[in-house]
Amino acid sequence: MKALKIIVLVLLSVVVIAYGMAFMMYRGIHNTVLNQTYYHTVVSDNEIPALVHGEIAKMIPDIVRDGLTGGKAITDPAQKAGLDAQVDLISGAIIDALDEEWIGDQAVMVTDDVVNSLTGETGELTAVIDITPKLDAIEQNIAKGLEQYSDAELMAMFGAPKAYIPVIAEQIVGQLGLPESLVIGDLVNVMAPGTISMVRGYLSLMNTWLSILILILVLLVFLILAILLLQRSSGMQWAGITIALSGALFLIVKSIYSSLERIGSLAGIDFGSLPVPTSMLEGIVKYTFSQMNKSAIVLIIVGIVVFAVGLVMPKKPKEA
Repeated sequence: MKALKIIVLVLLSVVVIAYGMAFMMYRGIHNTVLNQTYYHTVVSDNEIPALVHGEIAKMIPDIVRDGLTGGKAITDPAQKAGLDAQVDLISGAIIDALDEEWIGDQAVMVTDDVVNSLTGETGELTAVIDITPKLDAIEQNIAKGLEQYSDAELMAMFGAPKAYIPVIAEQIVGQLGLPESLVIGDLVNVMAPGTISMVRGYLSLMNTWLSILILILVLLVFLILAILLLQRSSGMQWAGITIALSGALFLIVKSIYSSLERIGSLAGIDFGSLPVPTSMLEGIVKYTFSQMNKSAIVLIIVGIVVFAVGLVMPKKPKEA
């Protein structure tokens, strides 16, 4: 009979440990990727705007060149020299207009919108990146850059003198075909249709079954069953060990998979090929996993307290 009780308790302990680890994983996700403050910290501490600005600076010249030539190769030396000058001028104007502060503001706005949508605070994605002010800034930057050229140079490059610089700048911006706004919801629907709705459904399910209230009920039921199957003191000690073990195992598993190399190997991703410094990604990963400790530590403490109470509790005297 005692062996049967132990088997039942072991099975119940496995279920409690598995549920506890699932709960801690969800709470970790809730404290990181579903938390706006997390993104604000990651963006500011890792200089994400500067990184994005640098990547934009690398991409813009090729985009501008293709926009001006329609993708055609220019072989004439004189035409190529004129094209290179235009590419440098326009690229510099765009890069200066899309400054780091603006990029940071857009990143925060978009992540806030995504978090609000995933957590159900809002329905669909509503963020819209307004490019219009930046188009005006690009046009002004181009006009300012054109001032350095003489009438003869401008006539050779654009077929118009300095008096027409505002018109030339406006035409250049129009030729680039840059959008006046970016609707994040539309972009997500094109790139990953149905993803937001699917993730929201999973999160709603986890929020229901992995809530703090359900965890408390699971632990209380387990504690009661442990006390009923064993002596009161022994049952509390068993329950305490199981609860603490759940938190400890989560921390161990988390520490094993908290390295960029492990994650890349598990997910099949070559992080070294991404246009992001590996050290930055490593820092973000470590910060992310460090925010997942709270629930595990609480469970370990609760388990130790329950075990200690069971340890000092007088055992029920055996019946004669």
